[in-house]
Amino acid sequence: MSACVPGYLDLLDEQRESLFAELGDMPDAVLWYRPGPKVWSIGEHLDHTRVINVCTRRIMMAWVPLAWPFSRPFRRRAFEAEIDDVYKRPRFPMNVGWIWPPKYKPSRPVGVGFLHDALRGEHDAFRRFYGRHDERLLGHVVLPDPVIGALNLVQWLRVQGYHDAHHFGRVRARLVDPAYAERAMGAAEGAGRG
Repeated sequence: MSACVPGYLDLLDEQRESLFAELGDMPDAVLWYRPGPKVWSIGEHLDHTRVINVCTRRIMMAWVPLAWPFSRPFRRRAFEAEIDDVYKRPRFPMNVGWIWPPKYKPSRPVGVGFLHDALRGEHDAFRRFYGRHDERLLGHVVLPDPVIGALNLVQWLRVQGYHDAHHFGRVRARLVDPAYAERAMGAAEGAGRG
């Protein structure tokens, strides 16, 4: 592998570990608190990132054997590895998370440690997938997306990092809100009395 793919894989790990270090031993009442109707909790944002990582990796695993014969002749040619942050593009649809709903939610909660381990496991699976394939080949395996466009699998890895960062940013916005944890604990106490 060249320096590009390992750098993107390291970025996934760094972003994840940095966020979970900030979360610490977050109480379940705060982790699964929804600040409004149809607004995801912190836990739902975290599990959604895992779900979309799983889905993307499985598509890639199925696509590479199909695309390999067509990509192999081009493996010695240069390929584009960079891509802009698609989540910052004007008019990029931000309301499609329902397509990849989180498995864990307030009605089916798990602890922050479980979410951390599950996302770490999925990022490790990405590392194994990319470690088994030649980056020069993956740079020519193109996978289309109806919104983003046609990207090679190296660019898809970078988009995965942008996606994680997008949801981690939403989680961090809640962490810096001093009233968020207070409202979550109040809601949990109210539910316990009810």
